[in-house]
Amino acid sequence: MYVVIVCYNCGRLLLAKAEQKTRQCPHCEARLLVEKTKKEAFAKSAPEASRLLRAMKEEGASLSKS
Repeated sequence: MYVVIVCYNCGRLLLAKAEQKTRQCPHCEARLLVEKTKKEAFAKSAPEASRLLRAMKEEGASLSKS
């Protein structure tokens, strides 16, 4: 299972495996404890998680232009 999490340093969305303990943010390089991050969505497969993340980023981009 995969989870879309929010970096608690820069606020960007990223993917992690649900069983991962830590994840490094590719945007700000912060080391995140996955259990302490805000979880935005869950997906069963990597392709599904990737599509979900892309859609969430596009939605966020369109909201910020309003």
